[in-house]
Amino acid sequence: MHYGRNLDSWEVTDFDLKKYPVWVRTPAHTEPAMTPLYCEFWYGLMVGGIRRGAAFMSLPTTKGYYWKLHKGHGYLTRAIPLDEEIPEREAIYRKRLTEVVKDPFGYCDKLFAEFDQLMEPFAKLNVEDLTREELIGHVYDIINLHVESIYRYFKGWFAITPLPALFQQLAQELTGMKATDPEYSELIRGIDNPLYRSNAGLAALATLALELKLEEKFKLPDSEVISAMQESELGRQWVNELNEFIARDGWRLMRMYEFCNPGWYEDHNLIVTEVRRYLETGGVHAADNERNKMVKRSEELKKELLAKVPESQRDWFEMLLICTQAANYWSEGAAWHGEFKRMAFGRRCFIECGKRMAEDGVIEKADDVFMLFTDEIISAVGNREKGRYIDLVKERRKEWEYYKSISQTDEVPQVMGDPNAIGEMLKLDPTLSVSISQPIESAEKVGALAVGGAGSPGVVEGIACVIFDESEWDKLQPGDIMVTPMTSATWTPLFGSIKGLVCDSGGSLSHPVIVSREYGIPAVVGCGDATRKIKSGDRIRVDGDLLRVYKLD
Repeated sequence: MHYGRNLDSWEVTDFDLKKYPVWVRTPAHTEPAMTPLYCEFWYGLMVGGIRRGAAFMSLPTTKGYYWKLHKGHGYLTRAIPLDEEIPEREAIYRKRLTEVVKDPFGYCDKLFAEFDQLMEPFAKLNVEDLTREELIGHVYDIINLHVESIYRYFKGWFAITPLPALFQQLAQELTGMKATDPEYSELIRGIDNPLYRSNAGLAALATLALELKLEEKFKLPDSEVISAMQESELGRQWVNELNEFIARDGWRLMRMYEFCNPGWYEDHNLIVTEVRRYLETGGVHAADNERNKMVKRSEELKKELLAKVPESQRDWFEMLLICTQAANYWSEGAAWHGEFKRMAFGRRCFIECGKRMAEDGVIEKADDVFMLFTDEIISAVGNREKGRYIDLVKERRKEWEYYKSISQTDEVPQVMGDPNAIGEMLKLDPTLSVSISQPIESAEKVGALAVGGAGSPGVVEGIACVIFDESEWDKLQPGDIMVTPMTSATWTPLFGSIKGLVCDSGGSLSHPVIVSREYGIPAVVGCGDATRKIKSGDRIRVDGDLLRVYKLD
């Protein structure tokens, strides 16, 4: 049982290891442990969207993902189709796939436009002006927004992201190039998307501050920078640019999947923090500076590889290569068009509910609302019921804090079931490589501290900074090697200042791999327990070519 409720299906932690032989913990999406409110959205609404998206594409060997909650931590496995379902699914998948491979970038853009259409009414809404009845209606609208947005996300995900596995298999058969080779990363990178353009906007704000000679203002505490800028004409010019950035890119929370963390739209000082990071690197946005060089190298490699491919297979090879590049475009672009905004709109809604409940004395403070479920929130906003919720919030917060405290302990193992079954699961559902991979070799045998399952090419040495969640970002210094359980799209601004990356989890489709490639940062992910072996201040070497991490004397 979690949070004193009758068990929902996702809370029943009998993992049925006979039917589902392995479940893998996924720090990227579900840690630190989620609040009760977002558990309802993730393990309930998210799973429904995954199933609908998977059903649309009808991949023959997977029906999407199943999630279970164990001591506040999420575990993931492949949803297995019945044998008798597979022939029909194969026929549907071939039909759907034909549309995708003809124009994979166009397929992505079509869904991005659907995201934009879904989000538009919410961006214009002022929740403070809503009556209580309208606010309750808005809660239902937020639930529906998540249902429809998540469906579109996975409608794209299951269309695009299985294709890199096909390309990797074909490339190895025809050219000898493996997905773990540095050349593979060099071949598929150089693809711009809205998320990188958003981060380029942060760098542009830093550059403008340097051009206007306003960098001294950033020596003030973050909370004082904007007001200090308002004192001069040049400063006001900078603030005007900041406001344009917020209007375009402000719908972003500090944490990718959780309502309880603040967002740029409500606290502009959070943006000042990120601009400061780019000031420390001279306003440089590495992904833009290196993109032309990356594109040129990618084209050179493509010519070399096509020369090795039999003529009869070249069109198919090149088509799958484009689809593989589109998978990166989808993964990060969908975050900007859909995930960021639905999460920010959700937080804005529930914070307003929390404010009104706190005014009524139903809860003690607005953010207590995250300890409740939507049916309780709707009831309390409408009925102003006092009494039980204050104690209930305290009980659930205590439970939530406990779950967060055990993330780095053996109480929540990395795997439930048979670890040897992971390889077969990834083969049957390659989209799971967004979260999961296996080390390609034994660290002990090669004399490394850790070995990963995917990465970004290059070798770098430096000082490690171990970061477990968004609350610790301020520990990072320019030029550090970041060591963390996992990253998500909200972490992308950090990539402008680090020079290397090591992650416990993640695979070839994961955020840290895709973004590290585009920023030219050596990375090794899927190491398993790097955050336990490495301490902040350690000198380490990250070898993204061999997917190894070494501790230096």
